[in-house]
Amino acid sequence: MKSFTNLKFFLVGLTILSSISSVAWAQADSYPNRPVKLVITWPVGGFADTLGRALATQMTTLLGQQVVVENRGGANGMIGADLVAKSPADGYTLMFQSVTSHAINPSMYGKTPYSTEKDIIPIAIVGSVPMLLVANTSFPPKNINELIALAKKDPDGIAYASFGNGSASHLAGALFTNQAGIKMTHVPYKGGAPAITDTISGQIPLSFSAFGLALPHVKAGKLVALGTTSSTRAKLLPDVPTIAEAGNLKDYEMSIVYAVWAPSGVPAPILSKLSKTIEQVITSNSFKEKVVADGGDVMNLTTPAESQIYFQKEMQRLSKIVKDGNIKAD
Repeated sequence: MKSFTNLKFFLVGLTILSSISSVAWAQADSYPNRPVKLVITWPVGGFADTLGRALATQMTTLLGQQVVVENRGGANGMIGADLVAKSPADGYTLMFQSVTSHAINPSMYGKTPYSTEKDIIPIAIVGSVPMLLVANTSFPPKNINELIALAKKDPDGIAYASFGNGSASHLAGALFTNQAGIKMTHVPYKGGAPAITDTISGQIPLSFSAFGLALPHVKAGKLVALGTTSSTRAKLLPDVPTIAEAGNLKDYEMSIVYAVWAPSGVPAPILSKLSKTIEQVITSNSFKEKVVADGGDVMNLTTPAESQIYFQKEMQRLSKIVKDGNIKAD
């Protein structure tokens, strides 16, 4: 009698699971049946915005529903992330954010209004874009070794600009000074454009800049490129060494890595559909060309599982940089 009862419960459980699975797949078949919102956690006009919009445009075509961009900048991406974390887990609200910013916010701010690891999951890692360490043309050091030598002679006597406190460019500077054993003064700007403007004018001697933003000024001779922050030389500036090779800093690397995220709990069939759609976008020639034009490379990590593994590793690495550099929120 007891075994019959257990069998009965088992069969009921199977029926419930089967029903849930059927509903989930039915949802995926009809998804999306209305517009999808893509929250970009940075203001209009920057590379994160233009790359996110390029992604949304192609996803619109592939999904057959409008993917509407909504810019929610502020607090190093936390304002947009909070909106997404608290949205229904139905696949109709997604986030386009850099892995760097999302990963370091808990360490930098101490507390976030959502759980970085539990409330939002990465669907796909789509691209990696390096930065350039650029100098004003009148700045005496013309390479990384000369910069390190000068900084050792004059601790804190050299300032560098970043495009925001706790940004990828700030971390690039913090990692560089830590590994090179030097001190420089960090000056955060409200965006890369004003930082570059002041570097060109000589208001500040150095800037860790977004590659695409600095590139035209380097080519025009208005700035000197001392090194790239990536692990390999940039194809668009093959004569400019990486900071790692130029300064003999073996583990130095800091690129801006972009990903698409969703609230936790989105049904697996919908996540799968989104992953396959995003993979089609990032393997397209037009998307590749956009990333390459800014000195970057497409990253084809298009399943939540492999994206989460990558994110967890980066979170550990970046948190250490924040701690070692004593980086605090404004």
